[in-house]
Amino acid sequence: MGKAVTDGCSPARSLFHSSPEQGSAPLAASPAASTQPSDAWAQASAADLRWIWAAQAAKRGVIIVYSPLPRLEGQALHHWCTRLEDVVVPWLSPLQLNHLQCFGSSDAALKARCSRLLARALLIRLVMAATHASIITRGTADAAQRPRQHPGMDSHMEWLSLNGLDMDYLGRPVMPGWRAAFSHSGQAAFCAAFHLGHEGENQSCHQGHDTPDSEALQEFRPCLAVDAESLFNPPPAPRAYSSKELTAPLAKESRIRDALRRWTIKEALLKSAGLGLSRDPALVHSGFSGQRRGRAQFCHEGSTSFTLGDGSVRQSEPCRYIGWQLVPCAEHWLCVAAPVLPDRPLLVTGRPLRAHWSGVLNTLG
Repeated sequence: MGKAVTDGCSPARSLFHSSPEQGSAPLAASPAASTQPSDAWAQASAADLRWIWAAQAAKRGVIIVYSPLPRLEGQALHHWCTRLEDVVVPWLSPLQLNHLQCFGSSDAALKARCSRLLARALLIRLVMAATHASIITRGTADAAQRPRQHPGMDSHMEWLSLNGLDMDYLGRPVMPGWRAAFSHSGQAAFCAAFHLGHEGENQSCHQGHDTPDSEALQEFRPCLAVDAESLFNPPPAPRAYSSKELTAPLAKESRIRDALRRWTIKEALLKSAGLGLSRDPALVHSGFSGQRRGRAQFCHEGSTSFTLGDGSVRQSEPCRYIGWQLVPCAEHWLCVAAPVLPDRPLLVTGRPLRAHWSGVLNTLG
C-alpha cells in the first residue's frame, strides 16, 4: 500500500472540506458579489447567469447539474444523439470516444449513449461558464485572450489550454482544474463537479493511465463520485444489504424507498473508493434509518481490495475517510461522495441545477 495521494495540508486533500463555520452557499448568490457591477454582467442572459452562478458555487463546494433525457425514440433519438455527439466530440480524448462507441444501436443502447454524451455536455457547459465568469471578472486585462463574442468550444479550449476531457484507468473523468463525476438514472444525466482552479491542475486524485501492475495503482486514491437512482426503479435484491440495514419498522412502500436510498449511498461510496461493484455492497454501511449525510472509512486489504472500516480494522492498515451526502432532487435519490478529513463534512453547495437538453445543445452547438 503506498502513501496517501495528499497529506492533510495539501490543497487537493482539503478541497471537499468545509470549515466548521462554513455553511452551504445558495446558487442564487451573485457571482459578481466581490466585483464592481459591469455591463458584461448586465448583458449576460438569465440562462448564462444560472450557469455562471453554478460555476462560481463550484469553487466553494461540490455542485450538481443535471438534465432529464429527451423523450424521443427511433430516428428522432438517433438524430439528436448524432447532433450532440458532433458538438461534444472535439472535447473528448480517444479513451472517452472509445467508451461511447461501446454502445450499440438499439433504442435502449442509444438512450444510454445519449445520457453519457449529455453528462459530458453538462460538464463542458459548466467549464465554459467558469471561463465566461473569469473573463468578465478579469476585465480588459485579458482582452487579448478572450474568446469571440459568441465563443465556441475551440476558443474556450484554446483559452483554457485544454486537451479535452480524459479519463483515468477506472473510467473516471479527468478535466484539468476540475474534479468531476457522472451518473445516469435512466431518466436523467447527472454531473457533479468541483472547480480547483489552475492551482489544482497538478494535484490530481486520479491515477492516470497506469497499468494494473504499476506501483501507483496500489495506492488508494478516492475521488469525487455521484450516484442517482430514479424513484421509479426497483431496489436491488436483499443480499445487497447487511442484516442491520433494513430492520426499521416501515410500511411496504417506505421500505422500498429506504432500500433504494441506501443503495444510492452504497453506490456513491463504492464509486468514490474506485471499487464499483467489485466489492460486496452488503459490507458498505449506509448509515442509520433516514440519515442524510455521513462518513465512511475505507481501509486497504492487501494489493487488490478494500473494505469498510468498522472498528475491528487494525490501526496499522492505511485508511481513508469518504464523506457522503444525499441531495434533494425531483423523482430521484441523489448521493455525492468524496474524500474528507476525519473532522470535516462534505460540502455540497445548493440544490442541483436543472438544465434542459435542448438548451445545452444549442449553447454548445
